[in-house]
Order: sequence, then C-alpha cells, then structure tokens
Amino acid sequence: MRALEDLRNQVRSLTSRRYVEEAVAAYGAGAFRAALISTWIAVAADIIDKIRLLAEDGGVAAGFRDVLDRAIEGNNINALQEFERKLIDRAHKDLELIGAREAEELTRLYKDRHLCAHPAFVTDDGELFSPSPELVRLHLTSAVDALLSHPAVTGRKAIERFGKEIASESFPKDDQRLNDHLRASYMDHGTKALKENLIKVVCKETLKPDKPLEERWRSTRTARELQKIAPTLFDEQLRTVLGPAQNLLDDDGLLALITGLCYVPGTWDALHDGTRGRIEGLLRAVKPLDLVQTHLLFHGPLPPAPLDGMLLERLPDIARPGALSGVEVTLPRYLGESPDPRLIPALTDLAADADSYEDGAAVLQVLNGVAHAMTDEQLERLLEAASGNGQIRGSYLGNKQIARLRWTGPQGEPAKAAWDRWDRPVEAEPAREGASG
Repeated sequence: MRALEDLRNQVRSLTSRRYVEEAVAAYGAGAFRAALISTWIAVAADIIDKIRLLAEDGGVAAGFRDVLDRAIEGNNINALQEFERKLIDRAHKDLELIGAREAEELTRLYKDRHLCAHPAFVTDDGELFSPSPELVRLHLTSAVDALLSHPAVTGRKAIERFGKEIASESFPKDDQRLNDHLRASYMDHGTKALKENLIKVVCKETLKPDKPLEERWRSTRTARELQKIAPTLFDEQLRTVLGPAQNLLDDDGLLALITGLCYVPGTWDALHDGTRGRIEGLLRAVKPLDLVQTHLLFHGPLPPAPLDGMLLERLPDIARPGALSGVEVTLPRYLGESPDPRLIPALTDLAADADSYEDGAAVLQVLNGVAHAMTDEQLERLLEAASGNGQIRGSYLGNKQIARLRWTGPQGEPAKAAWDRWDRPVEAEPAREGASG
C-alpha cells in the first residue's frame, strides 16, 4: 500500500497539492467524508488549472476558460454548477487529458462526493453515506494516478503510446510507411487537440541536445511527415513551439535545431532574425570534425536553403589537411549511404584547384568517403581533374588516395575506360621552339 505522503508528493500543481494535504489530514483524523470531498476539490481544481494553461495556446480550452470566467464574473451559480458537472467529460473527450478508464474512476469519485456533501443523498434507511477508509484511500490514489501527477498534455494516452513507438525497433524506417502509420493511428481520426499536441511534443523532442542524434532524427522525420499530412496545423504549432524556445537555446540547442527542425521546410522562416544570425555565426565557427562526426551535418542530403549553402561553404575547411584526422577510414559512415549530390562536384573542383600535395590528398580523402555514391561520369570528371593537376598526378599521397578510389568508386564499363585513360603513361611535354638541346 502506498503511503499517503508519497501520493501527496506526486501531485504536480501546488493548488491541487494543498487540497490533497487537506484530504490526507482529514483522513488521518478519521473524517473520511471530508477527505473524500477534498479529493474531489483537488481534481476539479487541477482540471481547471490545466484548462487555463492549455487556453494560452488557444483552441477548445480557450473557449472553456472564457465560459468559466463569464460565470465567475456574473456570479452565475447555475452556470458554475453546470461547468463542474461537465469537468470530467471535457477532460476526457474534449481535451483528452485522461483516458476512458480514468474518466470512469473520477466519475465514481464525483458521485461519492455528492453522497458525502449533500444530506439529501441518503440511503433508504436514512443514514448519511459514510465512506470507508479503504474507499477514501482508493479514490485518492486513483485521482493522483489518473490526473494529479500528470502535466497538462492533451491526448496524453495517445502521446504516451507514440513515445513508446518512436523508441522501439519497429518504428517505420521508410518515410512513406511512417506517413501511413501517423495517418492511421493519430491524424485521420484523432481530435484536433491530439493532433496539435502530438506536433508540439514531436517538435520539442528535436530540440533536446541531450538526446542521441539518432533518436532526435526519428522525431525530425516524424515532424516532416506531420507537416505533409496537416501543413497548416503543423506550421501553427511549429511557431508556437519555436516562439519562446528559440530565445533560450544555447549553442548545443542551436545545433539540435540545425540538425533537427531545420530539415523541415519552413522552419527557417519561423525563426527570428537574431536566431538566424546566431546560426550563421555558429556554422562558421564549428570545427570541421564536429560538423562531420559529432553532428553529422554532411550525413545524407543537406538541409533546405539557406543552411545548405552555409554548409557547402565549409567544404574547403573539411577538405583541408588534418581537418578530419582520426576518422579517415570511417568517413563513409559519417557521410552516409546517400550523400548530397552536390558534394562530389564541389569536391572535384577543390581537387582540380589543389595547390599542394597535401591539399590534393586531403580532398581526395574526403572524396573517398562519398565514392560509393559516385557516378561513372563523376569519376571520369574527377580523374580528368586529377590528371591535369601535378599536385595530385605527381604526388605519392595523391596517387595513394586515387588507388583507394579504384576500389571504392563505380565499377561500370565507363569507369573502366576512365581508369584505362588514367593508367596511360603521361606523355612528355614537347620542347618549345627555340629551346636549347
């Protein structure tokens, strides 16, 4: 049996906790009717507090708040009683703060509260209802577990279920299948409140830098699919989340934003000018090794504009000698199975312009990290550029990287022809007219 003190400590709202403390004190004094009445008051106060909190984001909760405020202002007792009668139903069906089972348990508490509070509600033998200590403890435990220990999140049960799904190995790895799952399980039949809160919860998860990148990326993929399913609703909730959150992000939080929601179209437009400026400055300052290994910003397709351009501007830093020291062999893992198609042409241009043996070898090292995605035509263009640059063609370091490329790059017939041309001896440069023998 759980201690009453433990139950009290689980209550989140300070207002509701005071009523629970009254219930516990009455229980300890043997005033079981008073304890049960105080438990219901704690539940009613908690639902009203959550309505007011959710009303800050608008929606159906704002309408309930306005109805309550008008009744209070007009001292409309009938309206206030009517509001109280509908509290559990609204918490269950309209706001989805509780599930069907929790609604049933709290309804029993509400009915027993009537028996305790109203002398007219008596049994046939005229005795006033007297709850047992076990019944009071059961109601108090149910109230805490069903409502009082939980935050103001609508569709809580559905969102809790989604939290377990996204952490499981069965979470869809294909975006289209993820889209189908979200529609069937949440978006096609869920209430507007559930949809809004699912979007907000998913967006907030992407902004937590303490979570592993892989987990945050699942939330980012979910956010992208939710935007496709309900674009207007998603954009509204995205701005609701980013409005206060972006001003509180430190550098780690900004990088979580860059590697998460910034992959969702429209996020950049939802940011303040100040946040955009901080991101631009941060991307110029982050070490190349952190861009590639720690934050995986070059893993797969680059984020939408303008972040893609900011990252492409860092390629010369990444392809600099020693920039990626220690991860040369594992570069394909960090650059992904499907690197952005703009990387190979941009790196090829850097190879063509390399002005030292070390620079040429460093660029080719990065190119080896994306060689698995290289086309025959891109290989042909790279070998032409390398052949025309003496800092690669005449370098042991450069030729060592070229030799790796022979096995990691494309293997088609056009590629073989390109390698045949590369293997031909370099013809001596003809003597210039008038030169001495």
